[in-house]
Amino acid sequence: MGISIRAYARLRGCSESAVRKAISSKRIKPDPDGTIDSDRANKEWEQNTFVNATLRSSTTKPAQQPRPQPRTITSAPSVDAPSSDPVQSYLRARAVKETFNAKVAQMEYEERAGRLIQASRAAEYASTFSAIIKDHLMAMPDRLAPMLAAIDDERAAHRILFNDVSAVLKKLSKAVADAGL
Repeated sequence: MGISIRAYARLRGCSESAVRKAISSKRIKPDPDGTIDSDRANKEWEQNTFVNATLRSSTTKPAQQPRPQPRTITSAPSVDAPSSDPVQSYLRARAVKETFNAKVAQMEYEERAGRLIQASRAAEYASTFSAIIKDHLMAMPDRLAPMLAAIDDERAAHRILFNDVSAVLKKLSKAVADAGL
């Protein structure tokens, strides 16, 4: 009786997708019911994986090197654990490097496309916009109090307040447009 793909992945210390990829590339063969015989799959994995064959042939002769014993399902190894396998260490370092390069390329693309700005420029814009709003709001009572005190009509007071708020919003919109945002 075989075990599931997920259980076999835990047993090997790899991801479930790696086991599925090994099945699809015919490195290991599942049982007819879809389960995996771990002993047979371990042998097939070792025989049909190019990286392991290259590593073994370059270090020592296969007859002199003891065969690795299959792992038991005690616990899955941590992903960040250092590996004594130089190929695994290289592949892990290369994956980190490629991920970093991809993220940098994506950020450069988004900056060139105009969807991303530098943090220092964003801080300058925020400071400018908040200064415009603060200055206008702080001046509003001194500017509008005499006009509103002289008016008895509610509609006229509303119109004066509305026009003043509209003026600050237009000024802010112009500042945003001038900044190119």
